[in-house]
Amino acid sequence: MGEGGIAPVVTLDMPSLIALFFVVLIGLPHGAFDGAVAGYLGAGRSAKSFLGFCLGYCLLAAVVVLLWVQFPATLLVMFLLMSALHFGWGDANSTSRVGFAVQVTIHGALPVFVISVLHEDEVRSLFNLISDGGAAPALFIARSICWLVIALAPVYAVMAWRDPSMRRRFIEGLGLAALLALLPPLVGFSLYFCLFHTARHMKHIWHNLRTVMPMSHVYWQAAIFTLSSWGMGLLVFVWLDSGNVTADLMKVIFIGLAALTVPHMILVDGWFRASERKNGHGKEVGSGT
Repeated sequence: MGEGGIAPVVTLDMPSLIALFFVVLIGLPHGAFDGAVAGYLGAGRSAKSFLGFCLGYCLLAAVVVLLWVQFPATLLVMFLLMSALHFGWGDANSTSRVGFAVQVTIHGALPVFVISVLHEDEVRSLFNLISDGGAAPALFIARSICWLVIALAPVYAVMAWRDPSMRRRFIEGLGLAALLALLPPLVGFSLYFCLFHTARHMKHIWHNLRTVMPMSHVYWQAAIFTLSSWGMGLLVFVWLDSGNVTADLMKVIFIGLAALTVPHMILVDGWFRASERKNGHGKEVGSGT
């Protein structure tokens, strides 16, 4: 239900529908390489250990879905905060702690919170749809973090001017901010998620995976995980059958993203990056490229 007990009505234009299609086609499957990442980290040493990883991964995702059903507004806020941290961590490349923190905050906020404030009316309807009318807390957090971004932007500019290694990311952030302001929110998010985040994530893990396992194994695992996630999404979509195709589609995609983000972050931002630091393959602070 929407704010005031009225169910939100959301209609998507063709560019937004195409954007969602690419999120499902390109964005979601990048997490399908998590099985290969887990194998690289040792979970694939035996069928039992790999099965244990898969069961734990799916169980954690299921817990997120169940919690979302019970506490949609709270889980929406948590999902946005986790997504911003995950995106920012993947984009940051500064080797200084302060510079890294500034980059994580600004780059993570752009496709999550800044886009929400720039297109607040449209995003409010979408947030209400996937959180049963619980958009208000998420939008409050978005506005607050946008003020933080505004405060940190001059600091980032000075850092980029002094440190040549940060300039490319700074210019990228300016260009992305302009695109997010001009494009519809779902189109802007899809552009970032598919062309920036997914591409950068794959480039980051690819070098590690290809050194320890045949790429044919990586492709097969990714295909199995991708088809499984699509199959589960389709089953949930059919099960919802609320009569509102747009609403059901949005819930399946974004609650599914939230469910997969939690185990994906634990694996990639926790276990994988810790392994890189231990083996001396990552940067001193960040490992973005």
